[in-house]
Amino acid sequence: MSVRVRSACLQDGVRVLSMLESVGYYPEPIAFAQTYRKTLSNPHFLVRIAEQDGSIVGMATLSLRYQLGLGGLLACLDELVIAPEAEAPRVNRALMQATVGKARSLGARRIVLHANEGTPPPRAQPLAQSA
Repeated sequence: MSVRVRSACLQDGVRVLSMLESVGYYPEPIAFAQTYRKTLSNPHFLVRIAEQDGSIVGMATLSLRYQLGLGGLLACLDELVIAPEAEAPRVNRALMQATVGKARSLGARRIVLHANEGTPPPRAQPLAQSA
């Protein structure tokens, strides 16, 4: 099973949301959709999707900004999410190579690889309502 990494598109939104939920993140759907759309349309962000057998099994987001002290472009890996059913080492390696490679090709002088540090921990799945 090969892992294919590509740029995310608007049509991936529902599948990305589903993958996020599978690892314990439960963003409010409307807020997720608005943020997803803004992120994809902003040239200072990269969103990469990993697919395996037609299913989305991973996602990486990278933000780009200029830093005066660095004298150039700084890239920060903001999120790295891998679905539980995925072959984590293969998906992780493919996502990192594609995402970091793209940042370097855009001229990033430094790439910070500390993903998910500012993100709150996943919440437990909501309890089912009992009648």
